[in-house]
Amino acid sequence: MSRDSGRYGESSGGGQRRIPPPRVAPGPLRELKLLLYRLYVEARTPPVARIADLIADDPDELFPGSPSKDTVHRIIGSNDFPPQQANVVSVAAVLAREARWDVTDTMERARAAWVKALLAEPPGKPLSELDPYALEVHPSITVADDETVTTLPIYVVRDHDRRVKERINCALSEQSVIITLVGESSTGKTRTFWEAIHGLPSNWRLWQALDSPPQADLAAELEQVGPCTVVWLNEAQRFLLTADPAEGERVAAALRRILHSPERRPLLILVTLWPEYWEQLTSEPHNGQRDLHPHARHFLNGSSIRVPTTFEPDDLENLRQAALLDSRLAQAMEQAEQHQVAQYLAGVPALIQRYETAPPPARALIDAMMDIRRLGYGEHVPLELLEAAFYEYLTDLQIDHLPDDWLEVALSYAVKPQRGIRGPLTRIRPRRRGVAEASVRYRLADPLDQLGREERGHLSTSPGLWELLIHHSTAVEAPNIGRSAECRGLYRIAVTLYRKAAESGSSEAALEIAEILSMTDRIDETIEWYEEAHALGSSRALRFAAQTLATREETDWDSAIDYFIRAARQGDIFALVDCRDTMKEWEYDGDPAEWLHDALAEFWQHTSMESALTWCENHGTEHNLGKLLIGAGQRKRGLEVLEQSLRKGNFMSMYTLCEEKRISGGTDSALAYLKDLGNSGHMGSIFAPMAMKRMMLTEGREEECVKFLMGMIEKGNSSAAEEFADLMHNLGRGNEAAAFLYSRSEGNTGAKYHLAGLLRKLARNDEAISLLTPMALSGDSRAQHELACILEEIGQFDEALKYFQESAEDGRHHSTANAVRLLLRADRATETLAWLRSISAPDASHDRLDGAVWVMESMGRREEAKQLKNYGWDPDGSISAPWRIAPSAREET
Repeated sequence: MSRDSGRYGESSGGGQRRIPPPRVAPGPLRELKLLLYRLYVEARTPPVARIADLIADDPDELFPGSPSKDTVHRIIGSNDFPPQQANVVSVAAVLAREARWDVTDTMERARAAWVKALLAEPPGKPLSELDPYALEVHPSITVADDETVTTLPIYVVRDHDRRVKERINCALSEQSVIITLVGESSTGKTRTFWEAIHGLPSNWRLWQALDSPPQADLAAELEQVGPCTVVWLNEAQRFLLTADPAEGERVAAALRRILHSPERRPLLILVTLWPEYWEQLTSEPHNGQRDLHPHARHFLNGSSIRVPTTFEPDDLENLRQAALLDSRLAQAMEQAEQHQVAQYLAGVPALIQRYETAPPPARALIDAMMDIRRLGYGEHVPLELLEAAFYEYLTDLQIDHLPDDWLEVALSYAVKPQRGIRGPLTRIRPRRRGVAEASVRYRLADPLDQLGREERGHLSTSPGLWELLIHHSTAVEAPNIGRSAECRGLYRIAVTLYRKAAESGSSEAALEIAEILSMTDRIDETIEWYEEAHALGSSRALRFAAQTLATREETDWDSAIDYFIRAARQGDIFALVDCRDTMKEWEYDGDPAEWLHDALAEFWQHTSMESALTWCENHGTEHNLGKLLIGAGQRKRGLEVLEQSLRKGNFMSMYTLCEEKRISGGTDSALAYLKDLGNSGHMGSIFAPMAMKRMMLTEGREEECVKFLMGMIEKGNSSAAEEFADLMHNLGRGNEAAAFLYSRSEGNTGAKYHLAGLLRKLARNDEAISLLTPMALSGDSRAQHELACILEEIGQFDEALKYFQESAEDGRHHSTANAVRLLLRADRATETLAWLRSISAPDASHDRLDGAVWVMESMGRREEAKQLKNYGWDPDGSISAPWRIAPSAREET
């Protein structure tokens, strides 16, 4: 029987190119497709026309179907589910016969796989079945005597909605897209996404993490998500900022994989975060901090859209028109402060008023919940902990006068809904029938959670509450609470909590203890905990131990080198390079280059390139992997890995890539690459201007460099502004550069920083102060620091101190030391210690303790300073008594 030819890649002579393998997300359909494609390959990829002919010419009537060659092609190579079982079984049977498989057995396997794929329920729910409240859209206030309102208030489209729509259109063009809405509590983030997904086609589904059973492996569930799915991650800190950072990183890594997986396109990942959580997840580590969230940072970077706190003037007319049709909007327009309409609709003002006017027992209960949450406990707090903490918030007199039913009365007040929304606390009940409630738990309303972090963050926490948190936390919550204690210099509390997690097998928790001890003089205990982390599976612990030994004032090089070599014997070749670099920096007596040469020779005697690559892929950085691939002769793949590393913020990868471009194509090729990189908008654009300037100045191409940098500034690259200002000042053209930066600084905060720095060099301090002051007054910690430096230079010490302190309290590095220096100059040492104890910003944790040690030494209190450095503070403000905490069952004092 003759059939058409020439389609699906067949040649006019009847030949056919091999059908590409289908790309299907994990699940039953993938299993069916893999079976069929394996049969096709083992049958030596026969043309689809021949397969169709063999099925049609079936004298024994063995084959139940009669597919055309187009259908055969789709059955083998399409990503879609084949609707006719008979056709699938027939194709499988013919291919099995050609491949010399058992035909009867193969037909049964194909039938079973087809049925399994047919009955499989894809992850998530159809969009038509969704409920906005199940997706955590805030319920709205109600207005008395108005029965005409719909479930949700009329929606007013704003600028961020239009930006969301633009990105969703990319998903409709068969791309996978992530959008992260960043905004304060109750500003309308979730409602924005709810409105946006209504424009998706009916075949789309939505997968929500909260639909998973308790203790589910979210990373594994994400791997099952298929194309045309919305991944709904409302308040994503719950899944990414986990007590054990490794758990959050597993979820983030899974999200990165599915986002970049071709077989899952199109995919739409919708994320909401408060600004503080966005900052925590996306900030680069500095000052030697360990990188706790690399996967989360790389997953989120470039995806943010800010949701404004208030309705902008341009939106108010649309809001007025909608308010004519919705009494809730009308009331919100009339009564909301500063056009904070979304917050008013969610009942936030009434909720805060209910908290602020609560009777003392209820207020104490809510304050306790606020502090428990801000110190790191999970969302769902057991009543047992809440009740025990309650007594820390009342005076003895108030406790003595409590009625017998105080808990019931206080809880009744706290959970009572108002204006159709939840009260300050909500009891959390099991979401599935038949699931026993392990313990009674409560959740704090989001606006009060945020209020507690903002208004109670500077308050000291009672010693009793810390002890309760130690007692009631599990190994899951303990690391987060431990980090809060560490931020406050409460080292004894912190390591006690971290050890709870380490005893449950967390190598990260053991590393946290070692890192705290590494900042003290307790070297033996530090190494003991690095060994424990290594025993628990940490791939970095040995290298960290080596660096600790090598960077002491009296370096024990024999021990340090031994640890570097032990790290290398795991397969970590770059531990040897790290050792060489450490030798250079810390005055090694021998020749570091010669040592590395000998160490590498010995390394390759015991390790193959394949095993080194495997180790680096599993445990190393992408930068190191890329360099190793190039060294192994896999240049193309190595360059691709280095590009990925650069996009995620590793500037060293840029230098390696530039050198490779220069070697293969000359300097101009490297410069063209840097120019494109600087205008690209991804993380690598931050580092391109510096590398470009360095390369062009080496060749004397200053004027060309100026033009290149100006072009990058025109496109919004603030790093180019820094390099441009520095170059022009060195060329004696600073005033010309200032005029250009003035013209380009509107809406470009980075350009303003660098313009202010240039004005300072040009002794145009008044202009620099005028430029920085509005930003400093708005809370910009970098502007505060830069402004304080100028004010100190011109002798305005009180004003400088004020801005240094504000910047330090926000965690800006160096501001703490500058503030301490000015306070000591004014003989205000006692006041300085009190101020340092009050700082609670996580990024300022070690600065504040180092500052306190400095102050005590300046007061002649050297023994106290040494004790503070080694043991930290206690919650009551005193220096902690000496303590020791050993791994596992070792002796502890």
